[in-house]
Amino acid sequence: MRIVQYTPEQFGALGQFVDRVGLHLSLAHRPFVDYYYAKQDWCRLYLNVAADGTILATYGLEALRFEYQNCEMVIGFGSNNYTIRPGAGLFLVVYTNDFCPTRLLFGGSADAHKIVRALNWTYYQGVKIYVLNRTYETYSGDGWFRVAAKSLAQSVARSPLSRFASRLPSHVSEQILVREEQIFAEDLLPVSSPFNFRFAPSPQYLNWRYNTALSFVRYRIFRILNGSETAGYVIINEMPEKLIVAQCDGTDPRTLAYGVLQSVLHVGREDRTPRSVVLASCHPAMQAIYRRFGFRPEPQDRPFCIGALNKGAALEADTSNWLVNFDWGDNGLRPPFLEQREANEHAPERDFASPPKDAARLAEKTPAER
Repeated sequence: MRIVQYTPEQFGALGQFVDRVGLHLSLAHRPFVDYYYAKQDWCRLYLNVAADGTILATYGLEALRFEYQNCEMVIGFGSNNYTIRPGAGLFLVVYTNDFCPTRLLFGGSADAHKIVRALNWTYYQGVKIYVLNRTYETYSGDGWFRVAAKSLAQSVARSPLSRFASRLPSHVSEQILVREEQIFAEDLLPVSSPFNFRFAPSPQYLNWRYNTALSFVRYRIFRILNGSETAGYVIINEMPEKLIVAQCDGTDPRTLAYGVLQSVLHVGREDRTPRSVVLASCHPAMQAIYRRFGFRPEPQDRPFCIGALNKGAALEADTSNWLVNFDWGDNGLRPPFLEQREANEHAPERDFASPPKDAARLAEKTPAER
């Protein structure tokens, strides 16, 4: 076996690997793979390759710049860890330790958390997912009464985003505004931060990760204006059926929360059918604003843990002054991508075989992501 970093020339072999795993993977979509893993050195896809060139395992790792108590921290976010040979995927996790020793898991599957618990990572409580216009999906095991109840709840409880504008207090609507930007400018970064822990990347990173011109995902950048002064930014991941508050930051928690709501309203101002909105929040003042607007928390916190090989993190347990956003790493980069949606509407459903017993996935969708 040998370990290599993915390059676009290897996409053919990667496609064969995806077929063997037998799951709907983001790794099957070339525009995403080539952009996310092969454009910048801070995000890599490691491959465990057999002597005959067959890919045995994959592991993506993105180096993210955070600030904790005003000090810089570089934390890795893992993605797309799959294997068709026992142990080959875990070997990649260990092999990449020199690139980014400290890692973050935000969400993830039961298999992923089994591994990080064995590595003694530290879990942090209080990272909540909030949803506006929750969808009520039906499943094959639902009886007729449950299906009918979900259909009724869906029609009664959901409204187009354009109808939520009246929920903002009038003084907020007059004082806090947003303006859409096409690229991320230096002056959008907050000059100071009230948060103990936050994602604090450079404009260069933000223009790469949340590029507004990508074909496979649509990001929209908004400048928050408190009067005439820039007070932060919001980035929205826009999909036909929902919006994700991908990333935001600002100089004041309450102003930032209202800026998030103004950005959501701007994106949905012409909506005629309901779309869901998903965001993450730890801060009590921001959570209260979201609740008053109509957001409701998921029943359980989204798992959030940090650690390294055989040790946890040194961050304090209190997360109430943290700024956490949903679309970090590849959390908002899941299939079907934009180009795939229209094709999926017309293509016959693919009959995937059951995945191999040793095919392990370390990140899977939660109800909020569906």
